[in-house]
Amino acid sequence: MKQAGSIVVAAVLAVLAGGVAQAQEKENPKTNPLSVREIDDNDIMMKKTLWRRVDLNEKQNQAMFSKNNQITKYLIDAVKAGVLVAYPNDSVSTPMEIGKFAEKLAVPAQADVLTAEEKAAGFGDEAQKANDGWGDAPKDKKAAAKPVDDGWGTPSKAATAKPVDDGWGTPAPKKKATAKNTKGKKGAKPAPVVPEPPKVDSSAMAKAAPSPFTGNERLADEYSVLEIKEDWVFDRKRSRLYYDIQTVGIVIPADKNPSGLEQPVAYFKYKDLDKLFRSDPKKFIWYNSQNQAKHLNLADAFDLRLFWGRIYKVSNPKDRDLIGQYGSEREGLLKSYQIEQKLMEEEHGLWEY
Repeated sequence: MKQAGSIVVAAVLAVLAGGVAQAQEKENPKTNPLSVREIDDNDIMMKKTLWRRVDLNEKQNQAMFSKNNQITKYLIDAVKAGVLVAYPNDSVSTPMEIGKFAEKLAVPAQADVLTAEEKAAGFGDEAQKANDGWGDAPKDKKAAAKPVDDGWGTPSKAATAKPVDDGWGTPAPKKKATAKNTKGKKGAKPAPVVPEPPKVDSSAMAKAAPSPFTGNERLADEYSVLEIKEDWVFDRKRSRLYYDIQTVGIVIPADKNPSGLEQPVAYFKYKDLDKLFRSDPKKFIWYNSQNQAKHLNLADAFDLRLFWGRIYKVSNPKDRDLIGQYGSEREGLLKSYQIEQKLMEEEHGLWEY
């Protein structure tokens, strides 16, 4: 009996020890803080980081770029209202200053629009503006001014101020200002009145602080490119593949930028965007052209993958995009389609075992 009792006690202790060990393993799960639906790192079987370029003018993406409902307009307005934080790059570690964000939105000055060839030809040169157009040098501005002609060929004499006539042919005497009510003291001057300084209202000054947004900004239709960074993740616990979006960026396309290059404006945590979109489902809509009574929320549209974006970069040791890796835009585009097909095959292959 004693041996049987000791065996039971040992078994109970072993079970309790195993339970404590499992509890300790689950106390501090490691997850990605940028994920909307967090996955424990221990459950990730496969993972690749992808960067996609989403052209909002393409037919499949126009539903999130409808008139007055552009997704880029919603993001910019949210930053101006202070309900969304912008970041200068897709690492989203350091927030962007609001003044720098306003500079990104402003329309470039005319001087910045001129190309190098136009500047070499003389456009925009202030020295060229002084030329009379016939090759003659501009005249000296410090040249002495000629006296005014009186109409008979001789310069007229400078007119001198005449004294005011008193009406009898003789100049009127000048009046001397006398101090009023000096109380018998000759030459006494009244004490100057010191004005009381106005009271400063600090709260009014805070409200009247100048806004960095001047109003001279690009139209919402010009921000027609999104950059999406996402993780291609297979969760072995749920036995499911996820496209885990990490960040979303706004980019000015090359044809809307005077430099001829795409210009990033700002990046955002997709976790923040998901919260923003779901805060007002009727405002942040994915436009359903087939049935206007069934517009979707933008957060649901992202979850359902109702957009298309070309892969232009895959995580690699040198952190280079496909064009930089393969040397030309054509090869980079072909490789993009090959990677897309390969990911589909890998997903299919996971279900064959």
